[in-house]
Amino acid sequence: MPKVSVVTTVYNGMAYFDRAIPGILAQRFTDFEFIIVDDGSQDDTVERLREVASRDSRIRIFTPGRLGFAAAVNYGIQQATGEYIARQDFDDTSYADRLQLQSQYLDAHPGVGVVGSYYVLVDDNRGERYVRMPPTDHAGIISAMARYIPFAHTMVMFRRQAWAQAGGYPEVPNLVDLRFWLELGKLGWRFANLPEVLGEHYVHASSFFHQSFRYVERQRDLAHVQARVVRELRLPGWMYVYSLGRHAYAYLPVGLKRALRRSIGGLKERDV
Repeated sequence: MPKVSVVTTVYNGMAYFDRAIPGILAQRFTDFEFIIVDDGSQDDTVERLREVASRDSRIRIFTPGRLGFAAAVNYGIQQATGEYIARQDFDDTSYADRLQLQSQYLDAHPGVGVVGSYYVLVDDNRGERYVRMPPTDHAGIISAMARYIPFAHTMVMFRRQAWAQAGGYPEVPNLVDLRFWLELGKLGWRFANLPEVLGEHYVHASSFFHQSFRYVERQRDLAHVQARVVRELRLPGWMYVYSLGRHAYAYLPVGLKRALRRSIGGLKERDV
């Protein structure tokens, strides 16, 4: 059985075959399987996936039909045999050291349930490209959860055991990742981010998020979950101010949002 199972879902992914697959297959760490769940694609994605899988035995393709994002991720993890699960979005890229560094960290820190990293964020909608540097320590990550999402979901590795204890990903239409981190935090798992840039995360109009939710609605939902974080992880009551401010944030101009993220929000970012 492999040490790591990389789990990816894809829906109509023909435009992105040059991202996730080459990045994972080029990993220096080799003890992994690559599970790709086609979530009911209506283009030629499945045929192309089977072609790629025929050339590398580590790739396992599943076609359960249209499940929706969270259910498709849960389905992929159910097929996994690895001790650790590495999430990977089909339209993002992992650098060659990612699986090695994250698996070594989990090996050395048995109390940590999730480890992420620094990453390059490429926001095509806003015309921004910068390195995002979330907190690396558990206390900092827990505090950040009341202000923003302190992991790039596409860049995390977690223990399959932790996923099982949480009952899997919540099968809801929005903020699946933050809700999942909240459940793991309540179970007592610790969090970490490696201070290394281990990949690139793209935000674009054709992404799952932008196709599925209006931006303002997502901000309202984020405010609700952030309030849950403060309450259920027993953070200081004054931190409710961040969830309240989230309602106004959606309407601010891009430049002001960036300034607020990097000041009041406490996000460390470096333009590239």
